[in-house]
Amino acid sequence: MKTIRFNIIMAFVLALLCTATIGKAQSTFKQGDVYSKTTRIHASGVLQRGNQQFNINTASSISKTYKVTGLTGNGVILTVTTTHIADTVDAFNKRQVYDSAKPADTSSFIQMALQSLVGKVVTLSIDRSGIITDVNDPDEQYATDTLMTFAGFNRDQFITGSRLDLFADYQPAKKSGETWVSHTALDDEKISTTYTVGESAEEGRHVSLSVNSTSTGTDQNSYTNGVLVVDQGSGVILLGAMKTATVSYKLVNNTASSFSRRTEVLEKCTKMN
Repeated sequence: MKTIRFNIIMAFVLALLCTATIGKAQSTFKQGDVYSKTTRIHASGVLQRGNQQFNINTASSISKTYKVTGLTGNGVILTVTTTHIADTVDAFNKRQVYDSAKPADTSSFIQMALQSLVGKVVTLSIDRSGIITDVNDPDEQYATDTLMTFAGFNRDQFITGSRLDLFADYQPAKKSGETWVSHTALDDEKISTTYTVGESAEEGRHVSLSVNSTSTGTDQNSYTNGVLVVDQGSGVILLGAMKTATVSYKLVNNTASSFSRRTEVLEKCTKMN
């Protein structure tokens, strides 16, 4: 059933190449430009700890704005603001529901951690390729990677030298059917991603990319596949549907633990002005 649902989502994204009304591509960003992106995530996981097994299912969404607050000789300055988070976790025979539009449960560590991210602002310098060249993050109050994974979210990687997830690794000169591979490394994690250019429904405006990616680390491996719709002028990812399978392992107090998770992600980004 989940495979059918994801295939429907993939077909929907591809259909939007032909039917969506997308604003004129921005060959350059202007000061004051604002993009709004919403990411919806459905994940099902199994935690195995010794002889114990636990099912963890999540349905989450997170919305952010990206505002151009300055121009540089090599790119732009962006402020990234988390505007809304919603999260439902079914685990250990309990359900926890959080919506940042409502007061958080002060007795819930997860809800308070998520609440600390709402309104959070990070200022980034980005070059013309979408690579982060500088990070100014005055807020040191982070939710941990483990907590964010448990809640169904992927942590932001605002790391100098990495590509901001608003942008695709794509050059407009690439033609339909062309394939290339991107290699990146974050701490002990190595990521290899293969991109293939699909047909453009409207030449010079937007293009589809199929994505296949593998990630290997000390205690975690994952595989991702899906499709992106990219604005050819700005390189901004307008739509995305991705599916990821992840397996991680840990040894704590001589007890082996494993966590396997399947995740479906649907993203939509809109230029607001």
